[in-house]
Amino acid sequence: MFKSLATPKGQTFTLTLLFVGVFLGAAVFIPDKFRAALSKGTTLTLDYFGGFYLVLGLGAVLVMLLVALLPVGRVRLGAGKPEYSLLSWIAMLYSTGMGAGLLLRAVQEPVYYFTNPPRASSYLDASDFALQYTFFHWGLTPWAFYGLFGLIVATHLYINKGDILVSQLLPVRLRQSFTVAAVDFLATIATLLGVVAAVGLGSRQLLVSVSTWAGMERFANDGGFLLVMIVGALATVSALFGVKAGIRVLSDANIAMATVLLLLTWTMGVDADAVQTFFRVLWGYVREFVPMSLNWGKTSVSRAFLTDWTFFYWAFWLAWAPFTGIFIARISKGRTIREFVAGTLLVPALGTFLWFTVFGSNAFALIETGRLNASDLDSIYSALYRLFNEFAFKDVANGISLFLIFTFLITSVDSAIFVLSMFSDRGKPEPQKRFRIFWGISIVLVTLAVKAVGREQLLESVSQLLILVALPISLLFVGLVTYWIYRLLAGKRTSDG
Repeated sequence: MFKSLATPKGQTFTLTLLFVGVFLGAAVFIPDKFRAALSKGTTLTLDYFGGFYLVLGLGAVLVMLLVALLPVGRVRLGAGKPEYSLLSWIAMLYSTGMGAGLLLRAVQEPVYYFTNPPRASSYLDASDFALQYTFFHWGLTPWAFYGLFGLIVATHLYINKGDILVSQLLPVRLRQSFTVAAVDFLATIATLLGVVAAVGLGSRQLLVSVSTWAGMERFANDGGFLLVMIVGALATVSALFGVKAGIRVLSDANIAMATVLLLLTWTMGVDADAVQTFFRVLWGYVREFVPMSLNWGKTSVSRAFLTDWTFFYWAFWLAWAPFTGIFIARISKGRTIREFVAGTLLVPALGTFLWFTVFGSNAFALIETGRLNASDLDSIYSALYRLFNEFAFKDVANGISLFLIFTFLITSVDSAIFVLSMFSDRGKPEPQKRFRIFWGISIVLVTLAVKAVGREQLLESVSQLLILVALPISLLFVGLVTYWIYRLLAGKRTSDG
């Protein structure tokens, strides 16, 4: 597949194989020491660099907003009209970046903050404050990480006429053989780890929901391998069809069914004040966004909460930024920078806020009326099922949610396959099909190996490893943003360093 292992592309491939081999080998032969080392490394990284992540998150949001407001916001990313309709574009953003996570956390996270508030609020009650912190962790900051990385890639791809490889965003004088291999290796590993973690968690949620709903407890333990292979096979087929005929079609179906589920819960649930709650919490979020982002003044929370939640989330979003950003860039040809910012920052954040408001408010209402205990909703795998089980439309809602978990898994994997294939095919926006088949098989094999070796414990290790990878990615991110802003202000269109 690669002409020579001496080329940067060959070095990246070799490093990736070695990394996967060492990771699985350590998990097999020294599992306890390996998990302890990862846990310690993750804790130290978040302790020492968590504050840096906070500043970086706020900075990313401000840069995105500033670029949209400046005259450069009128610049179009490539000639002609947008390649995809607005709805399809937004659908693919969600399906790639957050779809599966929104189903995992829709109920569990707001309820956790409701019963374990990170601090006191002087003007919001417990339920609104819980939603405010959910907004904070899933709102502007993660989408700014994704969007800003994507904007840098899109500028390079459509205005500078470059390719989509992360290493090609560097100044020419830094594009030495080892540097190119290291940067592309970093992006490849972050994408691979991210999709393995997503498939592991999402498949577990699907298995638990199906087994509980159908009374097939054994399926939750024994069906994981089969499910991973099915998801991988369908995702590979989708990637082979390409963006227009495969990924876009599934993403459109996802957003349509997610909208149905949202409206069903909104109109037939037990909470009738979701609209008022949404605007009330949104105002609180906007009002305290800057001090919350810096953990400053009256909005400051404990170091333990920051490490367990905010630092962890910021690192996770950063680790996913190359993968999601590159895919977003790939589907954004023809849009102005201002449209790009609105579509990757404001619109998805507001949609996410509405999602959590509807599901979180219904969960709070059930807890306050005594129909459910908060402990009934403390599992990311079963909380959504337990919520729907209290409604008259439970079978319909559970059926739609199962469909969404399954299809969101597929769209996360097919996007990753496509991005990894672009890496392997010299940054071509339409990579050869043999690369898509290779990465589809590779993702399935690595995920199966992780599940076979360590099940839930090793999935946690994958997430921790992703957090460690986030540190060099964050440093790369700072460098790329700084260089991009410099060239933007200097009016330079090409990457000639």
